[in-house]
Amino acid sequence: MPKMRPLIGIFLSLLFLTLCLHPQIRNIIVLPATQRMVVGETNLINIDLPERLQRSIELTVSRPSRNVFAPRDDEAVSISRNGSSYEIMALKPGTTEVSLNLWGYIPLKSIQIQSLPPKRVVVGGHSIGVFLHSQGIMVVGFAPILGDGEQKFYPGRDAGMEIGDLIMAVDGQAVTTEMDLARLIDAKGPNTMQLTVNRRGKELLIPMTPVHCAETDRFRIGLFIRDGVVGVGTMTCWDPQTRYYSALGHIIVDADTKQGINVMNGKIVSASIQTIKPGRPGWPGEKIGVFNDKGTVAGNIIKNSSSGIYGEMETDPVNPHYPYQMEIAYAHQVKEGPAQIMTVINGETIEKFDIVIEKKYSARQNGKDMVIKVTDPRLISITGGIIQGMSGSPIIQDDHLAGAVTHVFLNDPQTGYGIFMDNILSEMPTQGSQTQKVSTKFFFEKFELISAALKSNAIGEEYSTSLDLYERVRI
Repeated sequence: MPKMRPLIGIFLSLLFLTLCLHPQIRNIIVLPATQRMVVGETNLINIDLPERLQRSIELTVSRPSRNVFAPRDDEAVSISRNGSSYEIMALKPGTTEVSLNLWGYIPLKSIQIQSLPPKRVVVGGHSIGVFLHSQGIMVVGFAPILGDGEQKFYPGRDAGMEIGDLIMAVDGQAVTTEMDLARLIDAKGPNTMQLTVNRRGKELLIPMTPVHCAETDRFRIGLFIRDGVVGVGTMTCWDPQTRYYSALGHIIVDADTKQGINVMNGKIVSASIQTIKPGRPGWPGEKIGVFNDKGTVAGNIIKNSSSGIYGEMETDPVNPHYPYQMEIAYAHQVKEGPAQIMTVINGETIEKFDIVIEKKYSARQNGKDMVIKVTDPRLISITGGIIQGMSGSPIIQDDHLAGAVTHVFLNDPQTGYGIFMDNILSEMPTQGSQTQKVSTKFFFEKFELISAALKSNAIGEEYSTSLDLYERVRI
């Protein structure tokens, strides 16, 4: 008997392999383990088996389990059979599991089904001016201090400061702008002070002694710093029920440190596009816009995430092409094929342009969920394709909001990436979230006249449309 066991094992393995390779059995094996559906949506599962075996197969709801006290209407999905096909319909939001059983009790395949509620939002496409003030003052470089004898000093670097550090306070006194920090350092003179620094989420106390700079005739610590970002982008959508909006479709990062910027406060306003610099292979184009704090778009910024920036609207902007709320398309509903983007290339007029969704990557969550290609001859002739400032431009497919533009391929400006609405909405604040009202006055005092354009920063073969940053300040 022991000698027979290897032979039995080989026989069973060959039998299992044969069954797996059989086309009809393979149809069952390749059924998805998970399935997403929107309430009201149907999905057809066709199981092509011999008629004798077909009568022994049954697809039923297995979880949550039913009992005599639970009416059938309580299930998230319903299942109806028509010969060898099963039609699954999503009835209400919820997650359930359906099981394909042989003779009613031998499980062959289980499928978890997530029934999603339909979601409607107002489509964007508006060009916006973005002012983002960071939480903490970021160190973005080391600036030499010229002493009286032409000697160069780097007190910040020598004290252990690193690129990307966030300066939060000086001797316990909080600092919110680079000018506040510069004044405090100069006032300290040659006396040692303690900087409170946030380094990758960890708080540090770093002692430092300023050095007199012969060039500027003030005391400095030899750092380049930055406390915010400003630029042009595009609003994707907003929800009239919660008044929260989303824009850009990707995180705002510091150009020097490549780190995401934590939001202290911020503001979005209307932007009028004055000039287009077309893109070409190896060189991304850009929109150049003038900000208008009296325009139709106004809101704060409360979040800067991998899926874009978010905040609360103060106005009720309308897209003239879609003056109604549009239903979103979840990732599983987006398909490869024709679509449109909504963006502004002149003034504040939102226009619609043809694109093609060439490929989709449902498992991604990095703002590169689908590859899109501009096919509209007019947009190509004016912009060369996707340019900086189009980040956040809504992607429309079959009268559904499918996502937003996020990146452009550096070597092919007509091609880029888009993000699914699933990932955008996953970061959207919920009703009742803490918001902060921000006055536009703070920003317009700092920028008396702004004509902001997006900044070139090529990385590999693709370009992430990021924003111009405040000028670096030496301290």
